[in-house]
Amino acid sequence: MSSSLNHDCSILKDKSSFFFDLDGTIYLGNNLFKGVHELISLLKEKRKKFFFLSNNSSRSTSDYLSKLKKMNLEVSRENIILSQHPTIAYLKYNNYKKIFLLGNQSLKDEFIQEGFILDEIEPEILVLAFDQEFTYDRLAKATSFLLNDIPYIATHLDNRCPTEDGYIPDAGGTAALLCKASGRMPRVFGKPNKDMILFKLKELGMCSEDAVMFGDRLYTDMKMGKDAGITTCLVLSGESTMEMLGENEIKPDFVLEGVWKLLDIL
Repeated sequence: MSSSLNHDCSILKDKSSFFFDLDGTIYLGNNLFKGVHELISLLKEKRKKFFFLSNNSSRSTSDYLSKLKKMNLEVSRENIILSQHPTIAYLKYNNYKKIFLLGNQSLKDEFIQEGFILDEIEPEILVLAFDQEFTYDRLAKATSFLLNDIPYIATHLDNRCPTEDGYIPDAGGTAALLCKASGRMPRVFGKPNKDMILFKLKELGMCSEDAVMFGDRLYTDMKMGKDAGITTCLVLSGESTMEMLGENEIKPDFVLEGVWKLLDIL
């Protein structure tokens, strides 16, 4: 299906599950995009399932909920899917207890609450997240662990994160830095891993045909949606541009200026 700003999007009305990226799709930094309150109210009115997905692991789940509530979005824990969720599930399934976590204090607090021990000396595994408190000392420690063949995973590998003032380096940039020093890249659990969305559909008892994914990144949001077999809709309110779309092999089913355009469609 060709992508166009003018393409007929009426089939979106028939979808029962709506998945939205957060950064660059629902908001930019602390600024909620226009029409989002009205959109969520409309989805609730039409009894549609909706979920917010984010690779951005700079915040804990509770902090995300607080941020959304400050924006007057009435959502619950069940409406949020973050990249640390499948990461934590993997660690628990494989009985990892002591971890070296490259992440903000907010995320560290969540891992501690989940029963993990943050170990700076003899960790069993290295976990890379979006670490805005990154220091050279921790870079050196992480490199040393990686050179000693410690297991290595990441919540996500987005290259950069959009903010009100432009882009800042994300976990993918940190991973590239560590790769230069150690020659290793991590196993990744967030987008574009299709399991991040398929587990929720399975939980709901819904088919891929019932769902649609909205996001601003081709290499994470749109790739995950394509791999999961669901309808994909690129929004141009964040990272991707029409020029980038033309140069990329990943072609979403639809392209919208922003999620506020859904109000007219639904």
